[in-house]
Amino acid sequence: MKQKDLLLYAVTDRHWLNGETLESQVERAIQGGATLIQLREKQLDEAAFRNEALAVQKVCRKYGVPFVINDNVELARQIGADGVHVGQSDMEALAVRETLGADKIIGVSAQTVEQAVLAERHGADYLGVGAVFPTGSKDDAVEVSRETLAAICRAVSIPVIAIGGITRDNVTELADSGICGIAVISAIFGKPDIAAAARDLKRQTRKMLGARLQGVIFDVDGTLLDSMPMWDHAASRYLEGLGVTPEPELQQILFPMSLTKAAEYLREHYRLNMTVPEIMDGFNATIHAFYRDEALPKAGAEELLAGLRREGIPMTVATSTDRCHIEAAFARLGWTQYFEELLTCTEVGVGKVQPLIYQLAAEHMGTPVGSTWVFEDALHAAETAHRAGFPVAGVYDRASEANQERLRETAELYMKELWTAERFMEEIG
Repeated sequence: MKQKDLLLYAVTDRHWLNGETLESQVERAIQGGATLIQLREKQLDEAAFRNEALAVQKVCRKYGVPFVINDNVELARQIGADGVHVGQSDMEALAVRETLGADKIIGVSAQTVEQAVLAERHGADYLGVGAVFPTGSKDDAVEVSRETLAAICRAVSIPVIAIGGITRDNVTELADSGICGIAVISAIFGKPDIAAAARDLKRQTRKMLGARLQGVIFDVDGTLLDSMPMWDHAASRYLEGLGVTPEPELQQILFPMSLTKAAEYLREHYRLNMTVPEIMDGFNATIHAFYRDEALPKAGAEELLAGLRREGIPMTVATSTDRCHIEAAFARLGWTQYFEELLTCTEVGVGKVQPLIYQLAAEHMGTPVGSTWVFEDALHAAETAHRAGFPVAGVYDRASEANQERLRETAELYMKELWTAERFMEEIG
């Protein structure tokens, strides 16, 4: 178990099934971002409990999420669960460790500093402390004050999670208590959309903990899509589509021009029997066809986006390319689901020499600048984001080869190829 596995700890409750299976609800909770599942059953007989445990464990293993069982140490041993969670009236942690062995997770409930210290001494891997708020999920829950919660966190070296009555609206009250995560029941399983509830609660928990990663802003061309070479040859593609042979140095000639000036040049130099607006429309159609039909992801892009989505990290696009082109590419790649918003420099009104597009993206996600990472391949854009206080992840692209050393110096992290979400999160801590 890693400490990050305790960020959003979901405890099951059959009260909220409403005709569904528990394993289907658990799967949606995991898809929304739950990082550990505890199976808590008080009413089932042993055979039914075992069958339920095996079904839920299968789902957890499918997603690589730790699975622990509440109280039933022998069942956990028999089915090879990842561990157990025991209360003060259940088997003592030392005996649990002797039964399960050194490689299993043992969580212990604690309401006092003395209980917490003893549990750590006897081999507990983490503590669940609560109830930190009034709760209806456990009739005999004893409320633990904010001061006691903080004292427990100071007294032990193992991770502490808070439990009891926690919701998206009160989780911020646990800030600076020393906990590493929260455990909830109804705040996830009692909601109509379990995945959305988990995703939202995980986001609020990250904010409460002051996590270094609370949101991501992605550039597209050269960062997520391997599309920069197209821009070097777009005008040539357009002319070739008209049956006209472009001059070899066309890109160098057009590079400093606006789109209007470039269209005027093409019309005059190649004697095109079209108006400037018609040429501009044709040029844009060539670009659009590339994004709609051809633009490919950079290596690792899909894995990174899917991983951040599983972690509940909000993502927004900030691009210099027109919206219609990016939306066409994302629709083909199935990427629309990953992003909360798509912002373009054209719509914002300024390019990436100013930080406005990044500031608007962070504002939309509700994430602080210092915890909102900007992924960029272009040096000037990375420098703009960095000056505005955003942490920057520099991404190599061969179109920006000449600026790679300066990009390394500007960015907090530099990637030759896009990392997985897991590696990215481990690197930033």
